[in-house]
Amino acid sequence: MKAYFKWILLLGHLGAAVLAHAQVPASRADSLQRQLTAAPPDTNRVILLTQLAYELAEFDPVTSARRARQALQLAQELGYVRGECQAYVWLGVGLRNTGDFPGAQLLLLRGLHLAETLGDQATIATVYNAMGRLKSEQHNYRPALGFYLRAKNIAQNTRKLTLLTRVTGNIGEAYFRLGVLDSAKTYLIEGYRLDMQQHDRVSEAGDLYALGVLAARQGQPEQARDYYRRSLRLAHIVTYLVSPVFLGMAELAQSAGQPDSVLYYGHRALAAGLAYHTPASVLAASNYLSRAYAARRDSAAAFRYLALANATRDSLYSQAKTIQMQTLDFSERQRLKDLADQQAQATARQRQNLLLAALLCAVPGLVLLWRHNRLQRRSNEQLLQLNEAVTQQKLELQGQHDQLDSSLTSLRAAQTQLIQKEKMASLGELTAGIAHEIQNPLNFVNNFSEVSSELLSELAEEQARSERDTALEAELVGDLRQNMAKITEHGQRAASIVKGMLEHSQNRAGERQPTDLNRLTDEYLRLAYQGLRAKDKSFNASLTTDFSTDLPPVTLVGVDVGRVLLNLFANAFYAVRQRQQQGDPGYQPQVGVRTVLLNQQVQIQVTDNGTGMPESVKEKIFQPFFTTKPSGEGTGLGLSLSYDIIAQGHGGTLTVESQEGHGTTFSMGLPV
Repeated sequence: MKAYFKWILLLGHLGAAVLAHAQVPASRADSLQRQLTAAPPDTNRVILLTQLAYELAEFDPVTSARRARQALQLAQELGYVRGECQAYVWLGVGLRNTGDFPGAQLLLLRGLHLAETLGDQATIATVYNAMGRLKSEQHNYRPALGFYLRAKNIAQNTRKLTLLTRVTGNIGEAYFRLGVLDSAKTYLIEGYRLDMQQHDRVSEAGDLYALGVLAARQGQPEQARDYYRRSLRLAHIVTYLVSPVFLGMAELAQSAGQPDSVLYYGHRALAAGLAYHTPASVLAASNYLSRAYAARRDSAAAFRYLALANATRDSLYSQAKTIQMQTLDFSERQRLKDLADQQAQATARQRQNLLLAALLCAVPGLVLLWRHNRLQRRSNEQLLQLNEAVTQQKLELQGQHDQLDSSLTSLRAAQTQLIQKEKMASLGELTAGIAHEIQNPLNFVNNFSEVSSELLSELAEEQARSERDTALEAELVGDLRQNMAKITEHGQRAASIVKGMLEHSQNRAGERQPTDLNRLTDEYLRLAYQGLRAKDKSFNASLTTDFSTDLPPVTLVGVDVGRVLLNLFANAFYAVRQRQQQGDPGYQPQVGVRTVLLNQQVQIQVTDNGTGMPESVKEKIFQPFFTTKPSGEGTGLGLSLSYDIIAQGHGGTLTVESQEGHGTTFSMGLPV
């Protein structure tokens, strides 16, 4: 083992040599540290401590957590709530970067509650972004994406461009981890554009590295290598990315079958991790080198690097345990402080009681005794009543808790049933439309079959006569051929309808495929119309289509988007049918659909000249369980589920424009 530690020291000297060639210039953290030496214990010192914790959060999380803890203690002593809020946030970020996820979450939530009390939207967005990174560190990428999107919404509304720059790249990384590579690329490129606009070199380096990993995943090694190199140029600013970038280049070399380059970049990754004191990078690089040497059958070297990985892992976990103990100690000190405050209050109350007793001693003894007994009896009665009231309140609260649990279970079951009901309603409309589409060609087939049977009977009778009319026989045969051709034509038409629906049903749930949106939209328009016609044969409407001829294929889940289209068309037909039943003279129901390529999005616009909706209804139209239809005709989940499919499932948009009494337009946007 001594040989291993000696070898680790040699690698440390190699890391120092790397650091000597990439010295970081005097940073803002150094300036803040100098200001702290002369700052008195006031609110300005709290601000300096939280700013220093922010600057050190990504580079020296242990020191960052220590500075944030100092800021928190001073802010609490001064009663400075805003400083306490900021200290909670950056203490949580520091603990997150050291691996103490439960402690980090607890502190971040405390900071969030204070920020909400203060109405500090900027800090709320910062906490959401930090919570997203916390979930991402634990590989919970779906909740992380939810936090990032909330942070992005607040950053956009408050025009906090610095946070918007960082969170946009984080959204792209979350989509990458979820396997949604098209959305990941969109957000990462947008994040990089904001980096350049805001001159945020830290975020720029991170987004370049993420774009490199994405390009490598998509089989574009040259583009990935270019992104890695551009990220390395910013190594003097974001040192913790140097080792991961070299590991990425090592993996590119491994994919290209360049074993020497694999070892070269692996060693550079390890040296960078040692130089910049990032144990996680040292752990990743040493593990990678151990596997690389094992592949070359160099057991000694593989074991050597494996020993370094184990030593680094022990050190890293030991550091994490130390931080966790510091957090527990801090919580204990906080608890003791609260107990001391309570004891001081009890002592003050006791002194007040002693003073009152001394005053009562001046009253004659009998009066004092009588009053004392009376007060004691009354106190006992009140205490007994209070205990009974508390016991009764506990029983009532427990009963309410049980009732709420039962109600929640019932509501969840009802919600599941309503969602299933909505899906079955959509399936019923779809089935009715398909049946009506197939029924038309089948009617032709049946009619021509009956006529052909009659022609065959006439032909048989003619052939049985002794004096046959050849001209009549030829005419009958010709009619039979025409009927057979018609039967074949309409049979193929029915088969094409079935084939088209089978193409949609064969796609596995959730599978994205390039899709012709013009064709998909036209199919579901006809199916929705025929489905309504199957229920009400007296209903007729004018259908207009305006499909863009240069529309590119869009990668999406056809079944899900088809469900959204069916819902939008069904609502449009419902609106025009309602207006028609109002008896408006001269009214002609009209439903139209238009596709267009606009701002790197395919727009599908569904319009109708139906009843329209007022502003009060339009504001709630996408809320779950909200419906204007009579009881039994709608669940209120159609548009809510449609919005989730487009916005969350496909990264698109779904908006509505409506004017009461004139009609409605739904616009659905899908990224190309």
